[in-house]
Amino acid sequence: MFALVKILFALISAFFVYKTISKQCNKYLAFVIIALWLRFTLSAFHNLTYDPIFAGFSINALASIGIAFAGLLLLPPKVIALRSLLWLYIFLACIVISGLVNMRLMGLINVMVKWCVFLAIAGALFMAIRKMGKDLVLRKVLVAFLLPVSLQIMSVIMGEVKATEADGSASYIGGYNHEAAFSMIIASFTLVVGLVSSKVIRFRAALFALGCVLVILANYRTSILAILPMAAMFAFSLVEGKVATRHKPVFYVLSLFSIGLAFLGLSYTMQDRFADIFVFLSSWQDLIKAPEYYSEAEKDIFSARVYIWSLYIHAYVLADPINQIFGMGPEAWNGVFKKYAHNTYVSYLYEYGIVGVLAFFTAVGSFLVQAFKTNDRKFAWLLFSSMIGFLIMNLATMPLWNIEGLLLYAVLIGVTISPVHDAKEVSLKTSPVSSNLARN
Repeated sequence: MFALVKILFALISAFFVYKTISKQCNKYLAFVIIALWLRFTLSAFHNLTYDPIFAGFSINALASIGIAFAGLLLLPPKVIALRSLLWLYIFLACIVISGLVNMRLMGLINVMVKWCVFLAIAGALFMAIRKMGKDLVLRKVLVAFLLPVSLQIMSVIMGEVKATEADGSASYIGGYNHEAAFSMIIASFTLVVGLVSSKVIRFRAALFALGCVLVILANYRTSILAILPMAAMFAFSLVEGKVATRHKPVFYVLSLFSIGLAFLGLSYTMQDRFADIFVFLSSWQDLIKAPEYYSEAEKDIFSARVYIWSLYIHAYVLADPINQIFGMGPEAWNGVFKKYAHNTYVSYLYEYGIVGVLAFFTAVGSFLVQAFKTNDRKFAWLLFSSMIGFLIMNLATMPLWNIEGLLLYAVLIGVTISPVHDAKEVSLKTSPVSSNLARN
């Protein structure tokens, strides 16, 4: 029955996507919308799109390759050569070196295709914002999320629920395959709503609240934690603008108190899901040890994540010096460990070594600095908190391994590297680079 619901809403969403890209939409924005919608739609029909159909590639994999190449061919060369992406390219170079040193060629290809998807979406979003303005672009991008949001709402209405593997709790994920990837889609929707100005979208606060509720219903802990910084900043900025200047000191104190109470309330209402996190935070120093010293009870903490991290870190410590420097190679965990690391930073240390991890931290740090330097201070804080939330998500899962997570980060970076955020500024020649891009 729910399969028919998927088909119906897929057709409805396709109609709205067509209507959106056919009016006031350049080729770059159209590409972003279609690419996001295509990925979300194919993932909804995972029973058909996840199985290999040609040369070991699934429909999803072939679509990702197509998105990557189409996007990179669409972009002007100067977008690919943006100086703001320099540290990201250094990190990608570390991946290539690690792959060649360890002869992990298939893993290298898989990882690079994913990052090409990231570059295609981030670059196209950069061009779209430069030409049309941030608010108009992000408002139109929201149409790509119509299908997953609608399906999740329908799954709640129809009782289409999935038992979470770890503890059997209910996850409403709209018939998608796994709550991890799906929660990243809903988190993306929520963050995009938060980044759009209230002047260009109706019921922005209600839509943002809906997104937060849907993230909770997806019931994936790391995504819930990731959305908290943006939710706190969104609520703060929403009220702060209405408070008189003389009352703002009191407002700031009350805001901190309210955020603390909200966090405690969320922790209490979802204590069964977050109990392991508090156990880990209160005894992390006792959990830093070789995996063979873990008791059966300790292995279960945080859905076995802490034990899994220990396996990876212990293997890295025992590795040869050359592997400690450059890592074991892209996706080297596959075939060695039963599960991926459930932590981007631990996984990157194992796969790309200390050089790769340092390059990655420098790259994400440079994007954080760019976000914080945005001229619109209120928007800067919203963008900065969104990126902090994404980095929190990487602590207990691997969104940069999932295409859905890479798409989320691509949207954040595409907005971050686009210094023109006001539609009125789009026509201004802010730099020689922007004037050259405008002619392409």
